[in-house]
Amino acid sequence: MKKVIFNVYAATLASIAVFCAVLMTEPGQSLAVPRDWVLGYYNNFYLFVTLQTIALVGLWVLSEKWRMWNRKLMSLATIGVFITFWAESHAMPTAFPTEQFNAAYYSIEEAEEKIPAEDQRVYVVEQGDEVRIFPRYHIQVPHVAGWKHEDTDYAITYCGLSNLPMVVETDYGLGEADLQVLGQTHNNLVFKDVNNGTAIQQATMQSEFTEHSPTVIPNTMMDWEEAKALYPDAKVYLYGMDRMIDGLLLDLFEQPLIDQRDLENEKFIFPTLALTDQRMNPKTEIFGYDNGQGQQIAIHPEFARDNDGYQFDLGNETLEIESDGNIVRLVNAKTSQQVPTHNGFHFGIWAEYFPESEVLQ
Repeated sequence: MKKVIFNVYAATLASIAVFCAVLMTEPGQSLAVPRDWVLGYYNNFYLFVTLQTIALVGLWVLSEKWRMWNRKLMSLATIGVFITFWAESHAMPTAFPTEQFNAAYYSIEEAEEKIPAEDQRVYVVEQGDEVRIFPRYHIQVPHVAGWKHEDTDYAITYCGLSNLPMVVETDYGLGEADLQVLGQTHNNLVFKDVNNGTAIQQATMQSEFTEHSPTVIPNTMMDWEEAKALYPDAKVYLYGMDRMIDGLLLDLFEQPLIDQRDLENEKFIFPTLALTDQRMNPKTEIFGYDNGQGQQIAIHPEFARDNDGYQFDLGNETLEIESDGNIVRLVNAKTSQQVPTHNGFHFGIWAEYFPESEVLQ
């Protein structure tokens, strides 16, 4: 009977440890684990680790008292549990090391040979006379690249699953942030701010455990050839790609991301989306705008590119589309200031986070 009790205890502890590791890494989303579970575990990480550690100590006590497993086997079991603790907290940041504090920027000439022909999309951030270009190919592994402008720290964040870049001020009221990859929920990136103990969903840019929200600033989506012609003096972000795992990650996600962006392929990488909003093809790469007051609009890319000068109202704002037929910006019609948009965001994921959004098409 003691052997049965011990083995059930050991199996239960092992199952919980493995499940928690799966929950906090990519495989968890393949199993469609609820978003609240991911955020809840992160928010109570030390409590769960403490409880599992106490249970592990209890297993040691029973093993010694009842003479079940030898110490070598118990040591291996202990190492296994602690590996799951590491995976829960460090696997994602290790695979995807953000460059908020150590991003490197180069001239157009230096970057020319580093932009692959198969992925020419870039995101441009204009701040006065200073312009930065972020190639999608280079931002997709680190997910975050930072810089300082006029004594303010900024970072671009990018989620390959959502095809979404978002640019923010990194101090959002809690002090200096340190943004690292926590995981994915509903095919969109979740960051953990390890300095301030909160998490941020990229699509909404809302702190999950406080009332704070980072200030989002505009970026403009275009092709590399257009960007280098328009901004010959821009600084270009390049990721070193100097780890063996970088090539493995790019190869691993290359075809899934091609499928993710395929309008004819209805499936998303992770089966966590409701996909009940059929107003657009869920793979459509929209221009989305959230006014921060509970009102949003998703603009079909063809409508945006074909309707330069089109004005519309959203809440108390009058907005205007600026387009040259390819490059699109959304501006405040009264001030002509560009507003931040979700550029190239898949509509099916947008609708998951903004189900009451208006649509323009």
